[in-house]
Amino acid sequence: EDFRDLPARVGRITEIQQLHHELRITLAVDPAVAPIPQSVLRTIYHDLDVNTRNLEHCRTHWAIKDVDLVDVLTRANLLNRAQLPPQPRPPKVFISYSWDSPEHRQWVASLAGTLRSNGIDATLDQWHVRGGEDLAGFMERSIREADRVLVICTEAYVERALGRQGGVGYEHTMVTGELMRNVGTSKFIPIVRQSGSSIVLPTELNTRLHFNLGPGTDYSSQLQALIRDLHNVQTPIPPLGPNPFY
Repeated sequence: EDFRDLPARVGRITEIQQLHHELRITLAVDPAVAPIPQSVLRTIYHDLDVNTRNLEHCRTHWAIKDVDLVDVLTRANLLNRAQLPPQPRPPKVFISYSWDSPEHRQWVASLAGTLRSNGIDATLDQWHVRGGEDLAGFMERSIREADRVLVICTEAYVERALGRQGGVGYEHTMVTGELMRNVGTSKFIPIVRQSGSSIVLPTELNTRLHFNLGPGTDYSSQLQALIRDLHNVQTPIPPLGPNPFY
């Protein structure tokens, strides 16, 4: 929308899901193409088949165009290669948490937003569940389809998980079942957000490597380590040197 004077981005559709009578389309920005300033974008409206008479340039809408995007970008000196390289599917993450308080729900939403801004396709009930939708079905589908599941372990979450109470208890039953079927899986990641001096985790997760995003911790470094892990970026290992006594 040119009245916002923000750069355009080129992205890919990474997933299309059929949900009852709707489609959910997931997009990811393509890092191979730099942001396109509005001043440049205006010069290629015709080549992109953007109809300014119908105000396509100042409305949020979906449109399918029969245009060779790579050719248009190349001729406008916005792409210096013959084709766009393959783009991996963003990691898909489901966030399991308890509704401890409005503040905690906002904290979880902020975490999910940070993950999405860092290229991680985070699924959250606050965004993806509509009124009247079956919550149990949503939980089952989200855990099944996710590459990783972040389990936000507050004291209240752990208590409900151990007692198999409510939605948390139902979700944790599914987590336990999958862990029993695949003991070596790294799919489930405990995220600690607790105020006590000692950390408590559900029994099934207490031997798993966790990330501590609670108060008083080095939140920034722990968050960056989590994002690296979700993107499967390994910490560089120093090379093995020679034996100094040989």
